[in-house]
Amino acid sequence: MSNTDGVKIRKVTDSISIFSRPFTRFGILPLGGRSIAVKLSNGGVWVLASTPPTEATKKEIDSLGHVAYIVSPNLDHHWFLTAFKEAYPSAKLIGSGQLAEKRQDLKFDGLYMKDAEGTTYGFEDDITAIPFAGTALADIAFYHKPTKTLIVGDLVYNLPNTESMPSIFNGLFKTFSPGGSIHKKLIAGSIQNRETVAAAAKAVDALDIERIIPLHGDVIDKEAHTKWKLAYAELL
Repeated sequence: MSNTDGVKIRKVTDSISIFSRPFTRFGILPLGGRSIAVKLSNGGVWVLASTPPTEATKKEIDSLGHVAYIVSPNLDHHWFLTAFKEAYPSAKLIGSGQLAEKRQDLKFDGLYMKDAEGTTYGFEDDITAIPFAGTALADIAFYHKPTKTLIVGDLVYNLPNTESMPSIFNGLFKTFSPGGSIHKKLIAGSIQNRETVAAAAKAVDALDIERIIPLHGDVIDKEAHTKWKLAYAELL
């Protein structure tokens, strides 16, 4: 793992690199943020953009291949889309829900939950998307089939974020991890349509999950499927 320009870069697998950046909410909660780059089987690169595209970040991403897709996982993680699009102008920009209305300065090439059902964008051989239309942020879960990795924005938290925060926070925020009391409240508070969220949660649960990469908190690489079940136990 390297730490450059305030972003910690880690190669999770040969085809997945993550970029973790520290920040706190309310001055104490070590949420941290993360971008994720996935090398596709066709040689292109799929990027979930949620941290700045620093020079070190771009160098690592470019080592994977040519960036073909820049993705936002919900209505909240859009702050660095402009910078990534400027860095990779030929990449397709994919979002969800009402993000095009929220970010009228950007031209989206695709929007989950707005485009016709069954619309594909070109990376489906490697990555399956499961939209959570019933959440307040129009969340999407992404599943990288070759590595059995689930990639999520605000559908799962796993604090403390030791990859981007000082070790002093270790063990202090376990209630913000799957099964924790505050985690349950965060999930419950995001639900606007229980039926559709339950259906999406069950669709994810039907996958073979060996790893979960959340944008907030540590990567879950042990008992990952069990952690999903803990996070969504009331809906499964």
